Amino acid sequence: MKKLLYVSLCLSFILSSCSSIQEPTLERIEDVDIVEFSKSKLELNAFMVLNNPNSFALDLENADLILFVDDIELATINQTFETTMPQNGEFNMPININMDLDKLYRENPLEAIGKGIQIMSDKKLNVHFKGTIEVGKGMAKVSVPVDQLEEVKF
Repeated sequence: MKKLLYVSLCLSFILSSCSSIQEPTLERIEDVDIVEFSKSKLELNAFMVLNNPNSFALDLENADLILFVDDIELATINQTFETTMPQNGEFNMPININMDLDKLYRENPLEAIGKGIQIMSDKKLNVHFKGTIEVGKGMAKVSVPVDQLEEVKF
């Protein structure tokens, strides 16, 4: 009987935890470093700054994102993490972005050349991130939707 009561209490706690997790938010992209920049490729290392509004730490599981520039899909970010986001604060999630610039050339070669010159002179790029970031606590998991336009400065 005690075992059944214990299992019931644990199950109730787990189920109530699922609904009490507030979704972290993507605040900004920072500390962008160019790893490689050529006619066909732009590789960046950066940090996505996430805010955990919860009063408890969350486990960061994975990020599954698509990166768009000028409505053209240039990169996918599929990364798995085994780390914890601190409670009530910001967390720097490292990401590696490999952009296939050839996709820009296929659509409009002249515009792509202009975009390359703009990237080098302005040291920034407007990037649209879409996808999900998986977080949780114990068995309670939340899929955080991401649909955000960011000005990436490097």
